[in-house]
Amino acid sequence: MIGHRVKAVRKIITDRELTHALVTDPVDVEYISGFRSSNATLLISPVRLELFTDFRYMELAREFCETEGRRWKFSLIEESNFKYLKGKVRGEAVVGVQSDTLTIDQYHELKKVLPGTKFVHLSNDVANISISKSGSEIEHMRTAAAVGDRAFEELLPQIKEFMTELELARILENICADLGSEKPAFDTIVLFGERSALPHGRPGARRLHAGDFILIDFGCTICGFRSDMTRTLIFGAASEEQRNIYETVQRAQQCAREAARAGMISRELDATARSAITDSGYGEQFGHATGHGVGLRIHEKPRVAKTVDTPLPENCVVTIEPGIYIPGVGGVRIEDMVLLKKDGAESLTHSSRNLTELPL
Repeated sequence: MIGHRVKAVRKIITDRELTHALVTDPVDVEYISGFRSSNATLLISPVRLELFTDFRYMELAREFCETEGRRWKFSLIEESNFKYLKGKVRGEAVVGVQSDTLTIDQYHELKKVLPGTKFVHLSNDVANISISKSGSEIEHMRTAAAVGDRAFEELLPQIKEFMTELELARILENICADLGSEKPAFDTIVLFGERSALPHGRPGARRLHAGDFILIDFGCTICGFRSDMTRTLIFGAASEEQRNIYETVQRAQQCAREAARAGMISRELDATARSAITDSGYGEQFGHATGHGVGLRIHEKPRVAKTVDTPLPENCVVTIEPGIYIPGVGGVRIEDMVLLKKDGAESLTHSSRNLTELPL
């Protein structure tokens, strides 16, 4: 599979008429080469594969490059301003760079070190390699989602009146770790009451009281691949308004999950969820996209949004997460990860989507 990813980069080099591709994003470095480091760069040409990293990872990199079957050549990064590329790129080279991750200062440094080189932006090209997931990648994500489902089930009996958002978030993260998650997929979101109207609020000192919404958005990590799930609960009995908001989001999310399939235009899937909410009078309270891709990053391509006109690829994993957020009242979001196939979508997250009223 690693070899397939290198071939994909080399195809980009050929298609874009480049001499080299420079990969600087640590996530993409790991995805393409298999080498994990917080500071590494790949220089790929049609005939050569070079891995650069600093002294901290030197021995690991040497071992990696010497392993049977590897074709990477290791070079040490002794300075942080791309001087290590001198002599590696010669003549009138055309180098593709990840312009979405390079800073302006880094780009200027590159131009100083390689003054005769033409640089071409490759942001979308490199990102597209990881959109469709392989069988093993899907299994990692399926496992991460299953850990999340189990953790959520174990969490429910531990939700008690007067506990804080931050306390509940820490309990959930500990449960996930105990069940095998390497780390949280992102900063866990737990919000109570009126604070659940903050789509990406941070858990704080707000305490849980009867009648509160409880919005929980979290994920697990297995072999670097992430999961993402949101569920919204009621602590005690739901009011008529809360029930109406919840059932509207539930209906919108179900419509989108049932409609989702590979080949569908992104904005059409977004519209399926959005129209159900708009028709119920809550259109202005649903202000974010319906979903996003998930993989080694928690947010990656493709986006499921009303402004995206591209088809959704087969074997990509996206979230479907419509929501309604009313300031001073609270919010509801229901989110699942789905694997897109030509004939539909398979949900990787399975926790109940029905309205749950927790006993006081």
